[in-house]
Amino acid sequence: MNTDKFLPRATDTWLWRLATMSDVDCIVRLAEQFYQPEIESILTPTPALLAFNLRRGILNQQFELSREQLIVACDRESLEIVAWAWCQRGIYMPYAPEEVAEAAFAHVRLDMSTRERVRITAQIIQQWILWCHMWHIPVLVSSSIRQEQTAFMRLHEQFGFSTAGSLAFKRITQELT
Repeated sequence: MNTDKFLPRATDTWLWRLATMSDVDCIVRLAEQFYQPEIESILTPTPALLAFNLRRGILNQQFELSREQLIVACDRESLEIVAWAWCQRGIYMPYAPEEVAEAAFAHVRLDMSTRERVRITAQIIQQWILWCHMWHIPVLVSSSIRQEQTAFMRLHEQFGFSTAGSLAFKRITQELT
């Protein structure tokens, strides 16, 4: 399937950029509002801990772009954060020598239209793949703990990921270089 149709374009109502320290409170609020209720029965949401880890990730990104990718999509008019994503490298499986990048978060405002949510999520996946290409990270892994994850996993499949349940993985080739 041609995934180029998801590339950012001038008609998108949002713009992508790297996250900054001033975004942390907005990211935490978005996570609390739209995603926290889904995990409360399993995990203990701790907004202060999320904020701490976001700040650490943003600081890592500011000093070494190849370590972490923390991005936000902001509404073109209001500049409000409508989505954010976080991908980290440096994971190694006990049974394989390849480095793995882990896509830790892909949060999109759930009050946006389905079409917009799919488009933003596809752009997140594209940016994760490009980031892995740029930094020569051989494997990208993404997962979901959401109750409804079918569309998320199908979107990964469109980008060439292999999926098993709530896990998606892709071997990143260097064909773009």
